[in-house]
Amino acid sequence: MSARLAYTPALTSPTSKPECQQFDISAPPKAFGSGGRYEAFDALWHVRALHPMNSRLDGGRRTGTVSFGQRVADYERPWKEWSTDISEAPFIARDLVSRGEATDLYVSQNSFRGWRRIAQLSTLGALYQDLDYQKRKTHAGKDPRVVAEAALEALGEAGIPAPSYVMRTGRGLCLVWLHELLPRAALPRWQAVQKCLAELLTPFAADKAALDAARVFRVSGSMNSRADPIDAEVRMIWCNGDVAEPFRHVFSDLADEVLPHTRAKLFSLSAERAIRKAQGRCPGVSARLLTVATWAETMLSDLQRLRALRYPEGAIRAGERDKWLFCAATAMAWLCPQQVLERELAALAHEAAGWQETQTRSRMSAALGRARMAAAGVKIEWNGKEIDPRYRMRAATVMEWLEITPGEMHEAGLRMLVDTDRARELAAERQAKSRRLKGAASRSEGRAARIALGRQAIYVQASEGATVADLAERFAVSPSHVSKAMAEARKAGSR
Repeated sequence: MSARLAYTPALTSPTSKPECQQFDISAPPKAFGSGGRYEAFDALWHVRALHPMNSRLDGGRRTGTVSFGQRVADYERPWKEWSTDISEAPFIARDLVSRGEATDLYVSQNSFRGWRRIAQLSTLGALYQDLDYQKRKTHAGKDPRVVAEAALEALGEAGIPAPSYVMRTGRGLCLVWLHELLPRAALPRWQAVQKCLAELLTPFAADKAALDAARVFRVSGSMNSRADPIDAEVRMIWCNGDVAEPFRHVFSDLADEVLPHTRAKLFSLSAERAIRKAQGRCPGVSARLLTVATWAETMLSDLQRLRALRYPEGAIRAGERDKWLFCAATAMAWLCPQQVLERELAALAHEAAGWQETQTRSRMSAALGRARMAAAGVKIEWNGKEIDPRYRMRAATVMEWLEITPGEMHEAGLRMLVDTDRARELAAERQAKSRRLKGAASRSEGRAARIALGRQAIYVQASEGATVADLAERFAVSPSHVSKAMAEARKAGSR
């Protein structure tokens, strides 16, 4: 794996905010070019836009790492990569560019807990599309600003919100939709939006292999060594809003616009199912339904939590590695595009088991082979139906394989790899949380309130001779509620 390199930023705080200008999304082609002051969007502001320091109201410091990568003139190790704290990343990027050391410099679009791996994804903050438009005869050789304008028009005609900004990368374009910071649990829906955007931008040669959450793209102000020297500098050529603070979308709204079935439609369908269930026409429907993508994300998260609990040093003990990694591989096959699955799995296996890539390919060949079949569109028959060939393990099987104990389920905070008793506890916790969010009191709070009301009612009844109906009218509750409250108060007083 590539070595971690340490860089010390020259400055610890920004000196000044760049001079910027605001533009209308629907501006004519003249908005492209030098008149937009796009050069103000330098390396520092580029990385800062991708990785804002904080969006929390309590002022807490955001944690996580940003990864940089760079092609170098070394035939043995032509790629070097390092990770740094989010707070340092913008200054590192700026310093490398200012020192002329930013040829073929890349930065991760999302943040991680350590190395740049989907299995260690910390937060999602941007959607993106890499357009290799030179591969299309209709666009080859054209000015990147003209192609960018055409891509924006295509998005507008499809009713898709414009990206936050467009970067010229030397031999293509990078469109980025910034959005609020999301946890890894949002990865399945995030990936679905990525795929839909790529399909829409297929006429511009959207790179279908560059859709994973661990992708890196070139840094603003860096140089592309493979491009024509005249166009080698990577820079912004279009911005949605202020260059210093490009427009940041609300992910749920953006997804509703992009995905074929919006959240509002799904809510409508859910309401219809609830009505049918209430009328007795939809018996036996589970309240919690998981898509295969959310299943995979939850499974991988549980496996990582279990590994952190059992092996705090990071490496899994011999004799347990194959089972844990096979379970992880089956989940990752549903989360990673096939083009990057082998790379991601090799990185995880090196970290968790110390395996080399050849070992990983050999020992995980079954899971990798099924993923390749799925990518090729191959189906297999099961119970008379044609299904996706990728493995999907039942939680009970994984728990049996890994011998997960009830204590570990609690201590590691597992959500899927749990037995019936723990699943019942989690369901009760979710219901209680839902009730609290809706403003309902907890059971203990409700009982305490009834006892207090009952004691007042008993006192009024004894002092004034009031009937239950009188008490109900006085306390603005139903007669049955008064009776129940008085009974609970008497029972509590007798203890």
